[in-house]
Amino acid sequence: MEKNKKKGPQKDSGKESLSRRKFFVSAGNAAIGIAALGSLGVTLDFLSPKVLLELPRRFVVGMLANMQPNSVTFDAEHRLIVFRDKQGYFYALSAVCTHLGCIVEWKETGIPGHPEGVIACPCHGSIFNKTGDVIRGPAPHSLDRFKMYLEDEKIIVDMTETVSEEEMILKV
Repeated sequence: MEKNKKKGPQKDSGKESLSRRKFFVSAGNAAIGIAALGSLGVTLDFLSPKVLLELPRRFVVGMLANMQPNSVTFDAEHRLIVFRDKQGYFYALSAVCTHLGCIVEWKETGIPGHPEGVIACPCHGSIFNKTGDVIRGPAPHSLDRFKMYLEDEKIIVDMTETVSEEEMILKV
């Protein structure tokens, strides 16, 4: 009888079989590669600048012809309420409550004692009159009032400049 004298792994027609050891080495190398790419991505994200683009603080809120007397315009993007009273005068108030920074809402129907309309905080119950003064707390002070300009029939609000109640009126 002839005994097969070859010992060890046998090869089939020139093809190398994948051993268990080679499989685990390949899987380990793939895992290391994936982890390296992930850490490179996190590192690049950390090193890239985090730019916070802010809205311009001076902007056109509308055209004079488009804003009718006795109207209220809410600008959600700039968090602003623009009033045009019956005489046609303009003024702008911040829509950010001075209590905890909630966005206030214009209530045209008003409340008892203030039927002309009020500005109300839906979160904590602060109430402001049409000119931004506190009627009922917990807000500690009135809403910010902003300077307004008229240029080329455009109504412009400058949120960099807060003004007093006497200075907030834009007469057109």
